[in-house]
Amino acid sequence: ARSFSHLAVLLRKQCSAAHRYLGERQVLLMQATFFLGSCTPRGFSTFASELAEECGAVDYIKGGSGCGKSTFLRRIADEAAARGLEVWRFLCSSDPQSLDAVVLPSLGRGWVDATAPHVLEPTLCAGWEGYVDFGAFYDRAGIARVEPELRRRKRENAAQYPLVTACLAAADRLLAPARAMWEEPRCRRDLEELAGCLALTALRPSGRQGRVRRRFLSAVTPEGLSFCTETAAAVCGRVYVLEDSYGLAPALLQRVLEQALQLGQTCLVCYTPLQPDGAPAHLLVPGAGAAFVASSPDFPYAGERCCTLELDGTLPPAARDTLHFARDTAGTLLRKAAEHVREAKRIHDELEALCRPYVDFAAADALTERTL
Repeated sequence: ARSFSHLAVLLRKQCSAAHRYLGERQVLLMQATFFLGSCTPRGFSTFASELAEECGAVDYIKGGSGCGKSTFLRRIADEAAARGLEVWRFLCSSDPQSLDAVVLPSLGRGWVDATAPHVLEPTLCAGWEGYVDFGAFYDRAGIARVEPELRRRKRENAAQYPLVTACLAAADRLLAPARAMWEEPRCRRDLEELAGCLALTALRPSGRQGRVRRRFLSAVTPEGLSFCTETAAAVCGRVYVLEDSYGLAPALLQRVLEQALQLGQTCLVCYTPLQPDGAPAHLLVPGAGAAFVASSPDFPYAGERCCTLELDGTLPPAARDTLHFARDTAGTLLRKAAEHVREAKRIHDELEALCRPYVDFAAADALTERTL
């Protein structure tokens, strides 16, 4: 497709075929994985403070390094999944093998790591919100013996993050001219046409008030540029993949989001680490059973799909040549940022190893069992 009008015709054909294939398929919202926060050009950004509104009942976990907070969260998630409950896991971008939060929507319950860098507090320390104190499991006298070394490791760990921020900020500046291109009058008209076609094909009225829930589906992590590729299909069933090397998808998805909200849909709006408060990088609309996911060279989507739109082909060759250098250089900077996050995790692992001998894990396990 070489124009938006041709893309719209192609979209109708592909989606019609996809609907026939999927039929009345039931989407079970059993397991979904997101990032709650991510390093960004403006430092660490998190949507943790919004979980209380989603859950109703939230416990805020407090405690330092190596005291069992993530193990506690993982045990809750695994036990809930084993009992057949819907589970929403929120990975830690500084260590995707750890969890920042767990939400059980059918129970209206959530648990979130409320220590730095999230730093959350209950609005009411009773009833539906409260503390879980893992700091109580430290042997404080023992920790005091290694305190000078702990402080040194914390400084070394913190020193990596300004370098992460600098790399991400430079990548964001390189891609700014590409984003500006889509605000030209001709592009705006084309985007409106394609967004209207997507909304007409994939969305429907809900009869309720439209709402936004903010997430990250991708993040810069010690494991590289990570993308929770299975979540879109798990949550929505139908996945519309936007092949996008040059940054067109967010401007398009912003317009789809506006129409979804007008239709009263609850939208899971997922941002890119480079633009945590910009237009959506991905848009999940569970009530309509539709997800719109951008796939780029840095964050490729490899999951299930019902339709693919090649947005790159809508750009003239001259424009692609102009943007190619910026895209490749931004990718190099993203990977350099991931290297610094990896070094920060290495130092943090050493810090946790210093703490573990002074943690009463039997008491932590007893608290976990009571919670389960």
